[in-house]
Amino acid sequence: MSKLCIYIKLKPYLKEWLVHSLGEPVSFPEHSNVNAVVRTFLQRRPKDVPVEINPNGELTAICIPDSKAKPAEYYNYLSNSAKKAVTESIEDLFRLNMWNELAQLAMVDDGKGVNSHIAAWCEMHGISLDSVETVRQKYFRIRKAYTEKGIDLRNFTRKKNRQDE
Repeated sequence: MSKLCIYIKLKPYLKEWLVHSLGEPVSFPEHSNVNAVVRTFLQRRPKDVPVEINPNGELTAICIPDSKAKPAEYYNYLSNSAKKAVTESIEDLFRLNMWNELAQLAMVDDGKGVNSHIAAWCEMHGISLDSVETVRQKYFRIRKAYTEKGIDLRNFTRKKNRQDE
């Protein structure tokens, strides 16, 4: 990875998750999908566009991947639409990670419910308590979308009481 970065505005929970998972500045694995998207849309910086800075730390710094075809010292600019494509790739990665880990937890009926699992998952991934409800809603929207297509991912097994036996 080069030491040069691009800066992208992400939703707070995405930034927290990404920085917790991949460090700051964010450095994606060499052959990752996000790096492929970044490499595809990297351009030479237009002469009238100043170098990006992140004075308040509100943007997420992402290392520009090494490339023989597009060296970072020359190719270090992403247009707004290219940044949107990178953001969408990051959101896809987040959804995959969240669904893969939470779907398994949701199937375990330990009496705590899905909400506490989601809160614990957020804590484990460096996501602040302020964003737990956002992540919870995202999880339930995914599950509802599948249910509407006839794929029910909810757990219908009941925990037996000793009195029922």
